[in-house]
Amino acid sequence: MKKAFTVVFFVLLWSAPFAWADELKIGEKAPNFSLQDYSAKIYTLDSQEFQGRVISIFYNDPDKKNWNKHVEDALLKDNGLDRKNNYKSLCITNLKASKLPNLIIKRVIKSKQQTTGSVILLDLDYSIIKAWGLKNYSSDIVVLDKDRICRYLYNGKLPPEEVEKLISIIKEYQVK
Repeated sequence: MKKAFTVVFFVLLWSAPFAWADELKIGEKAPNFSLQDYSAKIYTLDSQEFQGRVISIFYNDPDKKNWNKHVEDALLKDNGLDRKNNYKSLCITNLKASKLPNLIIKRVIKSKQQTTGSVILLDLDYSIIKAWGLKNYSSDIVVLDKDRICRYLYNGKLPPEEVEKLISIIKEYQVK
């Protein structure tokens, strides 16, 4: 009995920080964050790169980095997205979710960021999960409008039939 109580106690203690976070919902303003890229440059939602832009955010476990690659590819191919003035894509890597050493993950991210010009941030301690109450530690897609209001949220691997919906939401809010 004592052993069962101890196990339950530690499970509740470990999961408590995630239970306290309110889940980000469509129509709500996303809480800000402060995360760094591989070079330790700090970014927030107020960073110059994101100001006045619709942002699609891919939050993922490095071991599942290709789950939503079909979405990233579709976004890259779409010429209707105004990447120069009104739209930015952002990846946030959940370093706690992977068993790979952070040094290896950071090297891969550095290479990808230098080749693609993408902003890829590192979540060292579940800060986004805690702040936004995300349910899936493997892959989440969030779209924030220019005022940081959540306009789209999907937990997990996005089905192909959802990709057009995601793109149309981005296009709708990049002109508002």
